[in-house]
Amino acid sequence: MPNPARERILVTLLQEIAEEQGYTFTPFSQNWILRLEKDGQARHIFGFNFEINSATAHMLAGDKAGTAALLKSRGIPCIEHRLFLNPNRAAYIPDDGHWQGIMDYATLGQRPDEGIRPLVAKPNEGTGGLGVAKVNTQAELEKAVQSIFQKGQSLSLSPYHDIKNEYRLMMLDGECQLAYSKQRPQLVGDGASNLRTLLERALVAGELTQAQAAEALEQHEGQLEHIPSAGDLLTVGWKHNLSAGASPEQLQPGPLLDTLLSIAQAAQRAINIRFASIDVVEVEGELQVLEVNSGIMMEHFARHLPENRATAKAIYARAVEKMFVTR
Repeated sequence: MPNPARERILVTLLQEIAEEQGYTFTPFSQNWILRLEKDGQARHIFGFNFEINSATAHMLAGDKAGTAALLKSRGIPCIEHRLFLNPNRAAYIPDDGHWQGIMDYATLGQRPDEGIRPLVAKPNEGTGGLGVAKVNTQAELEKAVQSIFQKGQSLSLSPYHDIKNEYRLMMLDGECQLAYSKQRPQLVGDGASNLRTLLERALVAGELTQAQAAEALEQHEGQLEHIPSAGDLLTVGWKHNLSAGASPEQLQPGPLLDTLLSIAQAAQRAINIRFASIDVVEVEGELQVLEVNSGIMMEHFARHLPENRATAKAIYARAVEKMFVTR
């Protein structure tokens, strides 16, 4: 029996769309491959990827370092991602290996006595924040590199930035279907309780997960006895992923959205992708593309508020319509 709690809401929404619009809906591979048929045509959704983008655009979006290089070449502001291949791909790496290159990148701009600069290590082709680690020491870097190479073929390193805001724009053929900010969990000081107590209360109340609390303990190490003033807001964690506990807050029309849209459209054109979610971050007052995703995942967004489900369904319905336009 399938577990309803683990059922992808994408599957449910596409079933509803098929029934309402007269498509034949057939799932395969435990609902990971979905087939829609109508008037002698058939289209597929694989995972969260719709049969709209070219195979090349899909692969480019899945390559963080490759996307960053292409965006940079077009003058589009973006977060740097440096690629390093798994040593088991010996035919594609230098004879002296990658470790010296990794350390050169990690110590760029540092004095010999300063160690490495703060970095973010991630699978170059990963999604959802899985396997992403912030590293501050060489030991942490070695651990992250080994972990990523144990599971995949490529590693991406980026300078760590204190990201003030992160935004996601769902784009379809140059038009924004949805735009929201990703709000990380926050604790509110009461003027009497220290940070450790505030974290414990939030965990017991279900406001934080065990993983979020553990990350917060690490994030605020050495400050746990500090008593925040009443009303002070303390952001928990550094990841903005909805799967890591962040909440979506839809953006309203205005100058910010206009600027974000301009950046997202430029990123779409740079890699010739039609249907994508584009993450843009604010770092020191500048907006930069973090990454482009060809898989349109709205699981956490759709479950956050009742009305979000209808929004997600409408976006998927438009994507299905686009899939069946004669090519």
